[in-house]
Amino acid sequence: MGLCRSNKQQGFTLIELIVVITLLGIISLVTVGFITSSMQGYADLTRRDQLSSAVRVAVERMAREIRNALPNSLRVNDEGSCIEFIPSLAASRYISIPLSASSAMSSFVSVPFALEPAQGRIAVYPIDTNNGDEPTRTSNPIYDLDSWSIISPLMSASSALESASGTVDVLLTSTHAFPTDSPSKRYFIVDEPVSFCVVGTDLYRFQGVAASNYTYAINQPDGATLFADLAEPQRGLLASDVIAPSGSTPFKYSEATLLRNGIVLFDLFVQNQQLSVADNTQESIRIQFEVQVKNVP
Repeated sequence: MGLCRSNKQQGFTLIELIVVITLLGIISLVTVGFITSSMQGYADLTRRDQLSSAVRVAVERMAREIRNALPNSLRVNDEGSCIEFIPSLAASRYISIPLSASSAMSSFVSVPFALEPAQGRIAVYPIDTNNGDEPTRTSNPIYDLDSWSIISPLMSASSALESASGTVDVLLTSTHAFPTDSPSKRYFIVDEPVSFCVVGTDLYRFQGVAASNYTYAINQPDGATLFADLAEPQRGLLASDVIAPSGSTPFKYSEATLLRNGIVLFDLFVQNQQLSVADNTQESIRIQFEVQVKNVP
């Protein structure tokens, strides 16, 4: 008897091959779609983070400076495009201060500082209603500098702020009298005013300097005027491609009540730097931030 050998070969039929190709195509499409959507989501997240990061840094800086502002010194212009305040450098308590025009002096007695503070002006009991005997004062006399106002002339560079006697004489560059005594005998050393303004589509910080185009003024200056009058370092760019939200303003200030401190609201739109900020249909990010400010003088 002879042996039989089978020469039949195993393989795929055409139908099986088509089914496999179809399944592989479907799997590939799903996989590519998933990867593409993941990459697009990451790219969108990165773009939006870059879009808002510069403004977030600017907002945090503004909030930090405003929290250290002289109490009751904040004011916002009518358009809500600028917020102005007076930076507070240090604070202490005095022993006595001149309180009438007839007793104006170029110095006063103070509790000593542990470390000599920065030179600036002296502010005593900064409240808006402190009009004293001058009914012609404005509604915000904090910015009204004269020989009888809440804020004094500049301190003298020769002020001796450390003494073994337990008190020191704080020296001023000219004679001055304050309108009202502080109930807590508290005074502040303050710098020149600072403004944050949205000018066009840019956010700027403007620093006041004594005897310059920007210093204390009864009427609050607007951003366009400050931008035209000041140069670096008084003018500093904080963020670009910033616009005011429709129906809102970049800055709002709610004065303090019996139940809470004053509140500053930042309300800004930032758009892609490669797109037109004038086109409201472009992708934008709205940043809203509240800052509580102390109002106890």
